[in-house]
Amino acid sequence: MAGVLVVGFLFIAVPAVVVVAVVWLLRKNQAGSRRLKAIPAGWRPIEGRVIGNKVEEAARTNPGDWSFYFPMVFFEYTVEGQRYTGAQGVDRAYQEEYRVKKVLADYPVGNPITVYYDPLKPGEAKLRMRL
Repeated sequence: MAGVLVVGFLFIAVPAVVVVAVVWLLRKNQAGSRRLKAIPAGWRPIEGRVIGNKVEEAARTNPGDWSFYFPMVFFEYTVEGQRYTGAQGVDRAYQEEYRVKKVLADYPVGNPITVYYDPLKPGEAKLRMRL
C-alpha cells in the first residue's frame, strides 16, 4: 500500500515541479528581454532624426528554415556639436515582410525621433523599442 502511495505522489509531484520550473524559466526570460529593451540608467534623451529604414532578413542557421524579417531604423543625432549615427532593430522579427513594412511606416525618413545616448560614450545610442 505504501508503495502505491509513493508512486501516486511521484506521479503528481514530478509533473508539478516540471510545470513550476518551466513557468519560472519563461518569466525569467521575459524579464531579461525587458531589460534588453530598456534604456540604461543615466542615458540621456536627445532629439535625433530618422535617416533611413529598411526590412532586414534575419540570418538563417539552416537553409531549410523559414525566413524572418525585422524592421531596422537608421538615425542621426548631435551631441555637443558632434554628429553621430546609429542603427537599431525597433521591433521583433516577423515571418511576413508586410508586417515589418507596417512597423517601418511609423519611422519615415526625415522625422524626428528621440535617441537615448550614453553621456560617457556619446557614440553609443539606442531607440526605445516598441513593446
